[in-house]
Amino acid sequence: MGESETICPFPASLRKLDVFEEPSMKSMALLSNLTSLTTLRLSGCSNLTVDGFNPLIAANLIQLLVHGCNTLAADMLSEVASQRVKLLPAGYISRLEVLFTDDICGLLVAPICNLLAPALHTLEFMEDERMESLTEEQEKALQLLTSLQKLSFLYCVALQSLPQGLHRLSSLKELCVFDCQKIRSMPKEGLPVSLRKLLMNPRSTEIDEQIEKIKRTNPDLSVEE
Repeated sequence: MGESETICPFPASLRKLDVFEEPSMKSMALLSNLTSLTTLRLSGCSNLTVDGFNPLIAANLIQLLVHGCNTLAADMLSEVASQRVKLLPAGYISRLEVLFTDDICGLLVAPICNLLAPALHTLEFMEDERMESLTEEQEKALQLLTSLQKLSFLYCVALQSLPQGLHRLSSLKELCVFDCQKIRSMPKEGLPVSLRKLLMNPRSTEIDEQIEKIKRTNPDLSVEE
């Protein structure tokens, strides 16, 4: 793309941007003037890297979807976390409420989860084909998300277990686990008492039995397939 990479093709007042399957897009510098964005969706931009990313893009961001862009979501949020004192407005607090990504490993690190803790209420992991289980550090990072109300794992085909610390997510109201066929049991410590809705499909006999036990201690829990 050469020199055109430094040209910003979108108006600075833009509030929502969807970029879908655009392999020619290689630098986040193309979006560097978009500091009014509230919604950013980047999907299938396999050559796009964090190069040229302006952390101010995140200043007003409420919804972020990054899918099929390698480690871009984690790279962007790491940059925001590390540069917030230097480059973002004084007293900046992340306003991000909704995040969709296919990179469980990249996202569940303490600096990113600390950054997202104030406002993030919906976190969806979809089509992460690498993650098998969470490490202790990733478990601790997940527990930093104290505003989280909805957590989803969709088509995470390698995932063999749900986070063992789920019961500590005291704001969680909804858990969705869809087509993660290697998950054969629920976390040993169960689910948070705050949970009101569980959507899980498919479910093993063992999982069904464990859910029945959980429902006895949490009668308000609605279970769907």
